[in-house]
Amino acid sequence: MSYKIFVDGLNIALPHGTGIATYARSLLNTAKDSGHKTGVVYGRNVNNSENPRLREVLFFCEESSPPRVKKLLFTINKLLSQYKKNNLIPYKIPNNHFIDKGNLKKLTKNVDYIYNYSNLFNFSKTYYKSSNNFLNIDIEDKPEIMHWTHLIPIKSVGSINFYTIHDLVPFTHPYADRSDKVMNWNMILKIIENGDHILTVSEASRRDIIRLFNAPESQVTNLYQAVEFEEGLKNRPAHLVERDVNGLFGLEYGHYFLFYGAIEPKKNVKRLIEAYMASDCPGYPLVIVSSRSWSAEEDHALLEQLKGRELPGKKKIIQLDYMSRSQLVSVVKGARALVFPSIAEGFGLPVAEAMCLGTAVISSTHPAIQEIAGDAALLVDPYDVDALSEAISAMAEDDNLVKTLQQRGPVQAEKFSMENYKKRLKDFYKKFGF
Repeated sequence: MSYKIFVDGLNIALPHGTGIATYARSLLNTAKDSGHKTGVVYGRNVNNSENPRLREVLFFCEESSPPRVKKLLFTINKLLSQYKKNNLIPYKIPNNHFIDKGNLKKLTKNVDYIYNYSNLFNFSKTYYKSSNNFLNIDIEDKPEIMHWTHLIPIKSVGSINFYTIHDLVPFTHPYADRSDKVMNWNMILKIIENGDHILTVSEASRRDIIRLFNAPESQVTNLYQAVEFEEGLKNRPAHLVERDVNGLFGLEYGHYFLFYGAIEPKKNVKRLIEAYMASDCPGYPLVIVSSRSWSAEEDHALLEQLKGRELPGKKKIIQLDYMSRSQLVSVVKGARALVFPSIAEGFGLPVAEAMCLGTAVISSTHPAIQEIAGDAALLVDPYDVDALSEAISAMAEDDNLVKTLQQRGPVQAEKFSMENYKKRLKDFYKKFGF
């Protein structure tokens, strides 16, 4: 039987990819592949129109932010209006088949229904802070299942609402996260009390949720996260990868270390740079793929000081900004090893992706990463710069170690394949009668 399965579009709509956006797309892809109808509820800051054709045009326009005073007045009026009625009704975005969506696949791929309400997700938090209640939304094409892929205080009326909590980093590492701890804590308690179920992406995160919030074990399920690549990218021949990394980025195939992800406190980039500088890996540059992120000022300062310079020991640090998915795959496949010494993760998507692509991995002994990497990566204490430096040196010098990890990686990553994820999700839905 076919059902309507919706997800929130908070991360899908972001200009640059995130692990949570990948998670949301995996849900859509899996639901679609299983024969269900799919939908996304967006909160894009665009104008609306009663004319359905113009409404579609406006939805795909570039987002804009109104002046602060106008935005404040608009929020106050919306709050007052919301207190007077029960449910907020998102606008359905029709498909009139006249817009060229070739560049819009990020928003539309595997999606049957699109809904939007301007600034929905920020407004839901404002509403929650002022009322201590989740924002109810009433979707015209009511989904049987609504997945909230982030910690969002919204409930779809008439749907089963599943809330994904990827990790508890804001509480286990409060200094490494700038989120509103009190609001998030209370939201999780509300979800435990009133939500239909909590999903997470590792047994480590599941244990944390149960332990810290006294959540019933039966109310929290780990489905892991799917790792998928198009076959043409995953199996791209080495000579074409070499051409890409050399021609596009001036890198030598198999002769550089790689980090990719946000530069934020939990990613541990400062210690990574210190360990790289102390390692014995002459001629192996460290490539960091990331645009500027919040906080982590010491990490940014050290990176700015060292990147692009010829450093002692024939070392060099290269920073590359955000790149396309296909370019990133080539850069990962062409690396000697991924170095990802994060101090805290819910899943550790770069680790799983690199293993899937057959790239050796150095990562951390954080419980979630240990769980995902198994014996297919070289794991070290993320706070121990000397141990991390020794791991980089070993990976530069030991071809047999690299080859062993290259062989083990895809075997371990298969646990997180789309086929296995699809089976886990199907079995989970059965518990709710779907």
